[in-house]
Amino acid sequence: MKLIKLHFSFLVLFSIILFTGCEATLAPAYDQAIVKSVTENSELAMRFFAELDGGTEVESFELREETYNVLIGAFESLKLQAKARPVPKNVALDKINQLLQARGSNGITGDYPSAFAFEQIAKTFIKMKVVDSDRGLKPLALEAFKGQVEIFLDQAITYESFLKR
Repeated sequence: MKLIKLHFSFLVLFSIILFTGCEATLAPAYDQAIVKSVTENSELAMRFFAELDGGTEVESFELREETYNVLIGAFESLKLQAKARPVPKNVALDKINQLLQARGSNGITGDYPSAFAFEQIAKTFIKMKVVDSDRGLKPLALEAFKGQVEIFLDQAITYESFLKR
């Protein structure tokens, strides 16, 4: 049933774009500043993980606190920048949202995948900072945090790069 619903949604989307006879913009504009910032901050994040390889001790947390703050601030800022781009408004998008909602699906909103990913990265560094300050980071916990950040970085970079089209 889900597969039929998904095929119907794509069919409706394609039909509306085809029959409106206009170019429908369904994604935000590419923003070089966001791509540059995510590239720089992902490099900082990966260097930070490399520095922590093997785990940390709570006694040396103060040496890392500033880096945590920089990373958290950077990814929260990226989330705001990504969310600040408006969803393109046009007749095709309005019709698509009406049809999707009539079929029980969510419409296309301003919550872009990259904004969600940036928010999750910031939350991951917040949690990592708390654990590090309370008891230090064991190597396994560090790998788990790194893996989560890598997943969301991949999603954000992929989405933002796609917008360059």
